[in-house]
Amino acid sequence: MLREISRVAQRPKEDRRRWFRDDYFDIFTWHGADGSLSAFQLCYDLAGYERALSWRAAGSYSHHRIDSGEGAPQKNMSPIMRPDGAFPVSRVVAELEARGVDIDPAVLVVLRQKIQAYAGGRTGAPAD
Repeated sequence: MLREISRVAQRPKEDRRRWFRDDYFDIFTWHGADGSLSAFQLCYDLAGYERALSWRAAGSYSHHRIDSGEGAPQKNMSPIMRPDGAFPVSRVVAELEARGVDIDPAVLVVLRQKIQAYAGGRTGAPAD
């Protein structure tokens, strides 16, 4: 189940950050002074083929796979994000519904809306 991490570093002059986590998701949200969602990064399938969907209020989306950078134990390389086309919308929404019962309902509603808008706006690429 997703749980909110209570001690999240905040940066001056930036929107308030929140972090929700479990073994499948890391969800980072940014909230304006009025509490509205201004951005999010939803990292999913953490133990498998990790990817991230990012959104900003300006309407921009990006979808990336996370390259762990760990080619060998002797090299501790930093993870990087690489473009990734396919987005498993049905699976991500189902996992979010099942795991998000204890998080802020207002955040959950906006996440679901933005995920579905991203998937609905993509043409020519498989959604699942």
